[in-house]
Amino acid sequence: MHYSKGKTASGFFLTAVLTILLLAAPASAVNLYDDGDTAIDLYSRLYLMYENTDSGRITGSDSRVGLRASQRVTGDLSVFARAEFRYDASERARSDVFNDRRNTYVGLNSGIGRLTVGNFDSVYYQSVSHLFDMYENEGFVALGQGGTASRANSVAYSSPVLQGLQLHGQVRHYEETDTVSGDEEFVFQAAGTYTFQNLTLGAGAVIENEDAGRDETLYGFSASYKILDNLSLRVMYEHMKDAGDEDYHVALGAIYNYGAGDLYASVGQDPFDDTYFALGANYKFSKPMRVFAEYGNGDIIDPDDVITVGLRYDF
Repeated sequence: MHYSKGKTASGFFLTAVLTILLLAAPASAVNLYDDGDTAIDLYSRLYLMYENTDSGRITGSDSRVGLRASQRVTGDLSVFARAEFRYDASERARSDVFNDRRNTYVGLNSGIGRLTVGNFDSVYYQSVSHLFDMYENEGFVALGQGGTASRANSVAYSSPVLQGLQLHGQVRHYEETDTVSGDEEFVFQAAGTYTFQNLTLGAGAVIENEDAGRDETLYGFSASYKILDNLSLRVMYEHMKDAGDEDYHVALGAIYNYGAGDLYASVGQDPFDDTYFALGANYKFSKPMRVFAEYGNGDIIDPDDVITVGLRYDF
């Protein structure tokens, strides 16, 4: 295929993708193919936001586009894949359009569980700390996040949900060039969730391996409770310990749906015994389109004392 001067293959692909998305009916994804057994979906999230850093900044660098595919092999066995890429929607680029490879993995689903291989968020994050990942920009604080011993060279297993209980295990492989020892190393983590009516509990642990550069074991617990149809409260406790030090993190949060959007806030004490807080609100014009305003304050929030206003559109 021939491209005009100055336009790269990645730039052409992004233009084609956005054209399809903008012409499609509003939805959480665009179905490209579905024959009953095989499905391929295209999706995107577009951000444009302003944050009042020292010099002020307009950015859309958290925008993303991706493909999801699945195929049923037998009655209870299916395979799946996902490839997602990040781009900056606030500026024009003719080269290096995609600035990050996000969730990119393949896997198997069956009656005995789910196996995922590749680059994905840690099972600790998915079970424990994701409850506080409420913010479009700054405000999320956790000792264990999506990239904790994850997002590369990882394998995870998730059990079926049994009476509200689901268990997860994960191992991350570190190559020789990425370790302290100079040898191949592995970091293991385990997590689980239990849901009963309006209550959801999560717990997880990421095991230390000093040779892999992780010299502390992380334990975490979280809970959310839906006290009203439109009000959810949440709490999280994290503890990280090595031979000499102990670090603690405690957080409280809430989300309230007021009908046309959400109000959300969190407050906590970070491992340095400093207090931080963040809050935000959004207004949803439609299912895919929202505007938002957020504020974060605390030394652990970078940048500190930041106000963000912006819009998000999900395709």
